[in-house]
Amino acid sequence: MTDVAPLLERAQLLLAQGRPKDAERQLTDALRIDPENDYALGLLARCKYDQKQIHEGIEAVKNAIRVMPHEGYYFYLLAFGYYQLDQHEPALRYLQRAVELSPWSAEFFGLWGLVLLEEKQFELALQKANEGLAVDPENITCLNVRSTSLNKLHRVEDAMETMQDALEKDPENAWTHSTVGWNLLEKRRHNEAAKHFREALRLQPNLEGAREGLKQSLKSKIPPYKWLLQYSFWINNKGKRARLFIPIAIYAGVQLLGQLSVKGGGTLAAIGYTLLALYVAFVITSWVINPLANFFLFFHKDGKYALSQREKTNAIALVAALTTGLGLVIASLFIQTGSVPLLLAGLVTLSLGLPLGHMQFPLRLTGNSWVQWFSIGLIVFGLSVIAIMLATSLPIEQIGGAYFVSFVLYTWASIFRR
Repeated sequence: MTDVAPLLERAQLLLAQGRPKDAERQLTDALRIDPENDYALGLLARCKYDQKQIHEGIEAVKNAIRVMPHEGYYFYLLAFGYYQLDQHEPALRYLQRAVELSPWSAEFFGLWGLVLLEEKQFELALQKANEGLAVDPENITCLNVRSTSLNKLHRVEDAMETMQDALEKDPENAWTHSTVGWNLLEKRRHNEAAKHFREALRLQPNLEGAREGLKQSLKSKIPPYKWLLQYSFWINNKGKRARLFIPIAIYAGVQLLGQLSVKGGGTLAAIGYTLLALYVAFVITSWVINPLANFFLFFHKDGKYALSQREKTNAIALVAALTTGLGLVIASLFIQTGSVPLLLAGLVTLSLGLPLGHMQFPLRLTGNSWVQWFSIGLIVFGLSVIAIMLATSLPIEQIGGAYFVSFVLYTWASIFRR
């Protein structure tokens, strides 16, 4: 039988050089010669993961486990695949098996901690990071998990010490700089965070987490965005149920207080109207601030390069809808005849900024989420309503009412789009 060792060596080298597709060709040849080679199957799984073909990678590593069921590393690879798919329950189950088989592998504890961070179980994540560091005090994954866990638990001094330790051990690690940047950003230190994100991108220009972090740190210079970002950090640190019910609870609470205040009359009524106005302002700001802040990044020397093409399109579409809608509303104030249709057309145009600022671009006819289809439908409906309002004498109150009911439904759908 032909020796597959040279093929595996070349595949491993190509994978280390960031050439997973070329490595896959070597592994395909190796597996054609020796289909039951578990090491080749494990490398193939890594190639698939690097190419974002997660399901195919999972299948490859399952085959490796079938051949070699007592190798802890393969269970780690399987857990990593499920972690990439945000399927945390199987990821945790396979990590436990990996550690049972290979308790001396610090990286296994590091991934375990990362999954627990996603589950908002910060104490347990810290525990796993510490267990990994007991095996290998210099493991970068465990150091990053530890610093993030401490930061989430508001143990700021310990978190900063761990972050500094991680940077000293590996100052050229892009992921560490990105993690430090996110921790600093959550503590409102956006200028320092931006420095670490820039360094991460210098070391690894395609690191998506660092690119996103740089955008957030630059947009944090806009006060409304900075406040909403802190609210986002706060709510995302809660459990899944809390993230689902907190917006509903805030809405219900404001409605209840508003109604009680209005019924009381006088000063209480003024308080009620103020509460409702602040809530509406908060909601509208939360809808438009992200694409609007992205638009301002067009004029920043770093920000314009951090934006994706979709974000640029969303920002331009939102600003176009807002300026056109505002122009129609202002025009309606200066004409005597036909001002109501013009005013309503302006309000509809303004409202279209929400779906235009958040939907997926470029548009496609297949593979859309239900919220994307809702966005497309609302835009088509809104443009039809504008045309009817400006070009016909049909009863615009009923048409406009039907549109705004659809718009309200869309706003609630948007809250739960993830």
